[in-house]
Amino acid sequence: MSRRLILFVVMFAMALMARADNLGYSKYHPLRFGVDVDYPPMEYVDADGIPHGLDVEFTKRLMKRLNIPFTYAPNFWEQIADDILNKNVDLGMMVYSPYRKDSTNFSRAVFRLYYQIIKRTSDKRTYGLRNVNGMEIALMRSKPVVDTLNKSGAKAVVVQDLKKAFLDLAGGKYDAVICFRYQARYIIETNNLDGLFTEDLTLTPREYCYVSHDKHLIEAINSELDKMETEGVINDVYGNVRSEFGSSAIPTWVWFLLLGLIITMLVVHMLVQRRNNKRLRKEMIRAQRSEQMKNVFLGNVSHALRTPLNSVIGFSDILIKAEEGALSFAEQKQMLGIINKNGQQLLSFINELLQLSDIEGDELLFHRTEIDLPAIMEEFAKDTRKKVKPGVEVVIEGPGGHVYADSRLMRLVTLHCLDNAAAHTHKGRITLAYRKENNGLRIEVRDTGEGLPDKLRNSIFELLSEKHTYMQSGMPGLGLSICKAVVTKSNGFIGAESPPEGGTVLWHWVPVKWIKE
Repeated sequence: MSRRLILFVVMFAMALMARADNLGYSKYHPLRFGVDVDYPPMEYVDADGIPHGLDVEFTKRLMKRLNIPFTYAPNFWEQIADDILNKNVDLGMMVYSPYRKDSTNFSRAVFRLYYQIIKRTSDKRTYGLRNVNGMEIALMRSKPVVDTLNKSGAKAVVVQDLKKAFLDLAGGKYDAVICFRYQARYIIETNNLDGLFTEDLTLTPREYCYVSHDKHLIEAINSELDKMETEGVINDVYGNVRSEFGSSAIPTWVWFLLLGLIITMLVVHMLVQRRNNKRLRKEMIRAQRSEQMKNVFLGNVSHALRTPLNSVIGFSDILIKAEEGALSFAEQKQMLGIINKNGQQLLSFINELLQLSDIEGDELLFHRTEIDLPAIMEEFAKDTRKKVKPGVEVVIEGPGGHVYADSRLMRLVTLHCLDNAAAHTHKGRITLAYRKENNGLRIEVRDTGEGLPDKLRNSIFELLSEKHTYMQSGMPGLGLSICKAVVTKSNGFIGAESPPEGGTVLWHWVPVKWIKE
């Protein structure tokens, strides 16, 4: 007898512990979960009486985590709502209502629901809440929405069967239907109601929650929902409803993706800012260098103009002030010759300045024609032979051929180089050489003259850009600066070399189209 008593006490204690662990629910007293028989895709019952839907699947997982045995209590929604409020069932799911918060217990939101208004595509009227006056609009029971429609002047028709309301709308019975996004999409897609169109409404989104008369059960559910949200279980079950139908809940991985994008954008911004700062510093240095070059250029030009002008003014002043017979005819002629020479130098220099200005100012136009290279090179050599000193030979080296290029610019650059060679070669040879190179034409002017001074090797094509450079004979020449400007505009290159055997080599390369060699 004592054994039976002890065994009974132990079993009773274990039952009490089991009830305590499961909030008072056991396999002998399972939790009753109210299920709507016709609320797809959330809850519905098939022809065999078996419950299905997202709420059913999620509740299975939730109850398993809470270790609570449960059973289903299928019914129509109006009866389920009353059963929950009257404590005939232990748990259900519904939209949070401030009117019911004092009569039952709501969990935290599983997710949020957004409203849409559905109309016929043939109806072109807009259906914002400010444009529903006098319209007949069907909806499931929702006191906040009904109150809003009544205040807007619409006639709110509360229906029990949302699917039937959609079919009636398509048939012309109502002006519109209001429901949640996921309901609208599900009913339209499953019933092929292509003649209906949806628009979002600026109504406050509603919270879809668990509801129960058992406060301790709701507290346990809230604690577990937080964990399930973190683990992604809620999104795993309700993912389509939350993303496709407009819930504001965002999966955790999206936040990490957004964070990664923000960090990437910040890094890119920093790199771009750094590059821009570096480029800005370069531009500032270039601007400072340009300002310095301009000042030096103006100073050198002023000097270049002042030197011949001094001669012109000085000698002309002597001629004007000299008394009759004070100067012989030979002396007068000599002074007039000096005035003329310096005047010619001034004219030449000013013409070069104007020519350089035209080139730098994008006024250089290309007029390409077919050029017979041997013929034009012979013209250049013939013109140069008239200027060289006695005993200096001018020869041509090249393969021949025809190119499509601008003969005027070719003449300008080549003759400038040849004039420079003629001015600095007192004996020996000046060679005009040309050849095909890298889909272009390379022209070289080689001489056996004085050679290139070390101080000019880096600035010979930028005359007047360095202080006191190339002030030979008191008159700087701009010919090679013009050559560089022309070649640069032609997308070519120009350079100068001093061979070990002496003399100077001026070369330039420009892209041309070879017709035949």
